[in-house]
Amino acid sequence: MKKTLLALSILTVLLYSCKDEDVITQNDLASTQATQDHLFAEQVFNDVGCIVEEGFVASGVNKSCASYTLMNADTSNADTLIINFGNINCLHNFKLRKGKILITYTGKYRDSLAVITTTFDNYHVNNNLVQGERVVTNQGRNNEGNMWFTIAVNNASINTANGTINWESTRTREWVNGMATYFDITDDRYKITGSANGTGVNNNSFSMEITDTLNVDLGCLPSCVIKSGTAKISPNGYADRIINYGDSLCDCNFDITINRTTYPIVVN
Repeated sequence: MKKTLLALSILTVLLYSCKDEDVITQNDLASTQATQDHLFAEQVFNDVGCIVEEGFVASGVNKSCASYTLMNADTSNADTLIINFGNINCLHNFKLRKGKILITYTGKYRDSLAVITTTFDNYHVNNNLVQGERVVTNQGRNNEGNMWFTIAVNNASINTANGTINWESTRTREWVNGMATYFDITDDRYKITGSANGTGVNNNSFSMEITDTLNVDLGCLPSCVIKSGTAKISPNGYADRIINYGDSLCDCNFDITINRTTYPIVVN
């Protein structure tokens, strides 16, 4: 009888232990942390790109809380544009910002072969410190007659309240609408392909590949500008996650599919 009770006790412990481990494992596998961190970094650097494009139009003019300083005394080398949000948080395009965005460029955004390099000096957006480098190169026109660009984000980091996101990205960007309206970026439309990699706030690495062209609509500003397309996130040690960027609405809602189960998330 004692042996029977002992065996039952051991079996009960094993069953509960397996059950608890199962729950932890399933929850862990269903985590969308890498996806959220990638989407957040992508959004931050999309926003930087919009700020820079606005800066070329608004150079020398105060706009919202930003001031613009253009330094081009020597026409034989690259020029510099400094977008300064000051040392105290101010509201610009519906986000709190402080610090400086520094842009050096060999030509304007529309100039073939122009290289535009963006770096940061204590730049914060919504109290997140942004560091790294963004390099845009105008590659001229493609076979369809559309202007296209390569965009590289190098050695980027975003210090958040939950930890640091490290992120790099390589993309091509085709300008498919809005070139005719120089002073209005809200009708600009782009198609994006490319890849990225990084490390999330949980220190786990991940990679990203765009699997269906992303469609960007700058008319969605200040919300998220990617309206449709899909990408695959591959966190180290876990199943692939598929990002569905939406159904052509201007919002920051995404559907993440993991092992045929879909999880809705919002990235602000």
